[in-house]
This record gives sequence, C-alpha cells and structure tokens, in this order.
Amino acid sequence: MIIFQNTNYRLSFEADTQTLLFHWEEPHAQMSYEDFQEACSNFLGYGFEYQVKNFLIDVRNFQFQLPAEFPKWQSEIHYPRYYKLGIEKVAYIMPESALADAKGIEKTAGKFALQNFGTPSEAQVWLAVPLEIMSQ
Repeated sequence: MIIFQNTNYRLSFEADTQTLLFHWEEPHAQMSYEDFQEACSNFLGYGFEYQVKNFLIDVRNFQFQLPAEFPKWQSEIHYPRYYKLGIEKVAYIMPESALADAKGIEKTAGKFALQNFGTPSEAQVWLAVPLEIMSQ
C-alpha cells in the first residue's frame, strides 16, 4: 500500500512483514542533499507512525551523488533513529553489478541486521523470516 509519493521517492507499507519500502523515482538525481536528508527523515517518520520492524530500500534506481559528509550523518544521526525505532532488519535492493562490493551486517544487541539483494522477491523472503528463526 503506497502511503506517500512525490517526484523524488515513493513509500509503501507491507503489513504482513511490518516493512516500510523506500523506492527512488527517476527525477531524484537533481535533488539537493537537504532534500535527500528530508526524504530519509520522512521515511523514518512513517516508520514510527506504522511501528515497522523492517526497512526495504530499493536503490537500483539511485543516482544522487552523496557528499563526503554522508557517512558521518548516517552513523551519528540517521542510524540512531533506526535503533530508537527498533528496526530489526534492513534489506537493500541494488543492481546486480553492485552486489559483489556490498556488505551485510549481522544483528547485534540494539541494532539491526542488513542484507543486500538483487531482486525484491529475494529481499522479501529474507524479511519474512523472523530473526529468532534465522539465528537457529
């Protein structure tokens, strides 16, 4: 179910897996860094509103050039909001060509597991399996 859409991105909610999906639209490459940060904040706001446990972020179409300060903002400001929300899993859908260089993150106390996939169906299968079952 689409819950928000503008020219740069679309957000959808999948109730069965408590997942919020972020999809970049074609024109987003021309946005500013502030627009990018606002999109990320809006995404998190809907995460809190819908009390999701998982994020599915589709970057196959991502063309915006992130600035050098992005990793610091991501680790010091953005990811702590994921922790506060209680996100358990983050799945990225990316171009097959980028998968070899992409790294996953195992879940640790208070943080989230992160995996990268080439297709939405692969990501959705992973998101549907509860963490308790995955760790057995």
